[in-house]
Amino acid sequence: MGAFKLNFDGSCKSSSAAAGIIIRDCNGKTISARTFNLGSTQVFMAEAMALHKGIQEAISNGIKEIYIEGDNLLVINSLKGIWKTPWKLHNIIQDCKTLLQHFNSVHIQHIFREASRAADWIANVGHLTVDTMYITTSSSLKLEEIKNVLSSYDVTTKHVTLAAGDLAQ
Repeated sequence: MGAFKLNFDGSCKSSSAAAGIIIRDCNGKTISARTFNLGSTQVFMAEAMALHKGIQEAISNGIKEIYIEGDNLLVINSLKGIWKTPWKLHNIIQDCKTLLQHFNSVHIQHIFREASRAADWIANVGHLTVDTMYITTSSSLKLEEIKNVLSSYDVTTKHVTLAAGDLAQ
């Protein structure tokens, strides 16, 4: 099955919080992308919730070897045990650590925001949705192509399946 990469991101705008995750295989093909409207919370909580949802999604896809990348140093270093976890994040980080036991191999790395544009963009879409949007694709579409297609969808849409033919619109 090979290794997979999970990128996650949280986003806060005024009183709205959202999370985004994207899981790709070793060839860069998107396996799963989801965005979640989280209501109102702080950015570090949105980041931790995105991580948690991403790990759950990886488990549900049967992934056994995972590379986890995120741009929030607090969440990454709390997960790695480098920093003491703030009490507000303690339960969710502990649950993430427990969930990581489902994998044979786990690599956790902090990356800069510029290297996490896909997860950042997906998280920002969450501000426009009512609950959760699942984005699946049958081909290797580029982020800009996905953005163009999604811009025509209603915010109450729950599941969007994209194929190369969708780009002809």
